[in-house]
Amino acid sequence: MFLCYIDEAGDEQALRTRTDPPVLVIGGIIVEETNAQSLIWDFLQLKKKFNPSLSRDGVKLSDVVAFEIKGSNLRADMRSSSRRRRRAAFGILDAVLDLLDHHNALILGDIQIKGPGPLGRWVYSKTVSSLADQFETLLRAADSTGLMVLDARTKSKNVPSVNGITTQRFRSGGGTYPHLVESPVFGHSDAHVALQIADLMVSALLFPMACAGYCLCLIDNTHPSSEYLGVRERYGARLRLLEHKYLASDGRRAGGIRVYDHMNHQPTLAIFQEVPFALRAPRTAPALTARQGVARIHAASITPDTVPMA
Repeated sequence: MFLCYIDEAGDEQALRTRTDPPVLVIGGIIVEETNAQSLIWDFLQLKKKFNPSLSRDGVKLSDVVAFEIKGSNLRADMRSSSRRRRRAAFGILDAVLDLLDHHNALILGDIQIKGPGPLGRWVYSKTVSSLADQFETLLRAADSTGLMVLDARTKSKNVPSVNGITTQRFRSGGGTYPHLVESPVFGHSDAHVALQIADLMVSALLFPMACAGYCLCLIDNTHPSSEYLGVRERYGARLRLLEHKYLASDGRRAGGIRVYDHMNHQPTLAIFQEVPFALRAPRTAPALTARQGVARIHAASITPDTVPMA
């Protein structure tokens, strides 16, 4: 049996203020049941290593479980002027990736780069279904069963997120997810240690890497930072090795981390490494405002004089 732990960073809302997150990352880790317990135990020891107060006399195991290393805090540390804080943040992430590699874990995720408007009301539920499709492919190939555990939000958000999968599982003529033992369930990160690992993957790695690869042109937003380019350079290649990739029925490479850039329509590869910026547009692209045009030119590191006229 395989377990898939999913967390998110960002939101579905349009960019309205300078503090709104420019990306929505939904993703996490897949680990075989036989490896899950040892992965969790090693992660608890990692928390003690980087937080010596957890090793003091009188600290209970439940205290260690509930203590969270938040991905958002690590992002702040990576942007800090303190070399000590940056070194500690990278040390934690290095150790987490070592654990995932050692315990044969895989990563998956869908990332939405926000454009002019909101991402849509159902983007979360559609993304969960997309990740369930990817998980089902792995289970079918392994001839095994699996369970998805999502980080709990609110009931009004939780229920619609899995209703589509529940319907597909029990539709007449055979379900779409025959290898899922149950519709996705919800947990809390202070009680489910593997969700804490998913949070670090999503919030401390994929979120800043997405900001670095796609959002540095947003000079008025507080989230993108040039410091995140170092995160992408340090971890891009390692994350690609951990992706759950496979060949789809049409022969295309599928799965893993997928990016949907609604701002500048750049490829998924840009989250892992530097790629040449190409001015491209969707099939039905709206007319650009002057400010949007200047932003794209700025992101491409070219001057208006070098832009070919239509």
